[in-house]
Amino acid sequence: MSIVHRPSDEALAAFAAGTLDEGLALVVAIHLEIDPVSRQRLRDLEAVQGALLEAAEPAAMSGTFGVLPLASRGIADSGRPAAAPERGLPRVLRPYVIGPWRKIGFRIAMRRVDVPGAEARVFMLRAAPGVSLPHHKHSGLEWTTILSGAFEHDHGRFATGDFDEAGEEHVHTPRVDPVEGCTCISAVTGEVLFQGWLGRILQPLVRL
Repeated sequence: MSIVHRPSDEALAAFAAGTLDEGLALVVAIHLEIDPVSRQRLRDLEAVQGALLEAAEPAAMSGTFGVLPLASRGIADSGRPAAAPERGLPRVLRPYVIGPWRKIGFRIAMRRVDVPGAEARVFMLRAAPGVSLPHHKHSGLEWTTILSGAFEHDHGRFATGDFDEAGEEHVHTPRVDPVEGCTCISAVTGEVLFQGWLGRILQPLVRL
C-alpha cells in the first residue's frame, strides 16, 4: 500500500489541538490508524504543541478533545456500551453506532455513522467498480479516507489509506476504480451540490 494523499498541516494541527469537529476528527483518526507517516507527523506536532504549552501561562482547559480518547475507552458519546466489533472495520470506528447499508443509486450504497455532537455528517460509501459519481461541489468541507479500493477525480487518484481533503473551492466528478471498486468514509459539513441536469434530478433524492 502506497499512500500519496495526507491531511494538510492545518488539519493535522487542529486534530492534535483537539479543536476539530468530532465528525471530521473521526475521519482523520481513521487515516492515522492506517498511515504510519501521518502518525509520526502527528507526534511531531504534539511535541511542538507540548513545548509551547509548557512555555505558556496556565489557563483553564476548554473545548473538545477529539475522537481518540473515546475510541480507547470503547464507549460512544451517548454513553452506551459499544456494540460487538464488526469485522473489517477500523478500530477507531468500533465505539460508534453504524447503520445498515442502503442503496442511494445504481451500484452505490451508503451507511451512516452516528457521531453524537458532531456538526459534520459522517457516512461510509461503497461503489461498485467503474461507477462514476455525479459531478458536484460543496458548500462546506468533505473529508474522506479510503478504506479499500480507489477512485480518481480532477485532483488525483485516491487509493486505500489516502485522505481527500475537499472544500468549497473543489468541484469534482469521482470515478471509481474499474477493477477494485471503492469503500470510503466521509465527513461532510454544509451541502453536497450536484451539478448539471442529472444533478438537479438527483438532488432531492440523495441526502448525504
